[in-house]
Amino acid sequence: MSGMGVSERQPISLVIPGKAEYVGLCRLVASVVGAREALDEEVIADLKLVVTEACTCFLWGPDGSPPSDEAERHPGEPSSIRIDFHVMPEAWEITISDPDHKHRVPISGPGHDVCQGGLALTIIKALVDSIEQTHSETEGSVVRLVKRLTARPVLAD
Repeated sequence: MSGMGVSERQPISLVIPGKAEYVGLCRLVASVVGAREALDEEVIADLKLVVTEACTCFLWGPDGSPPSDEAERHPGEPSSIRIDFHVMPEAWEITISDPDHKHRVPISGPGHDVCQGGLALTIIKALVDSIEQTHSETEGSVVRLVKRLTARPVLAD
């Protein structure tokens, strides 16, 4: 990223297998990028929690059931999850999606917060400024989260 200003940076994208043991890698990326951007430790902790909860929504079954050790035999579970971190000076946009279009994350609303019994979306909503969930045949399930930031110093590359 040498020579690029913060506003010129491309999103950081990560595609992981749709297994719980890889969610820690997403947390690590959020932590490292947050530290690189000189974010407050509390903000970094919030972003790591948001990433964990959002990724977990893609791991749980479409009926809200927990992940199975036999994920290969359950066609409703994704084979991969994509996480995009778009870092801007005033906000972070984190997009989690199912590139294989094998899983549908329920749209939030009354009776639809089934990710871990509704707890995941409750936690996410408490920590971000906006959340948008969509599902289409062309994009599959997509969750876009925006966390606005207070003014902070811009680091030179």
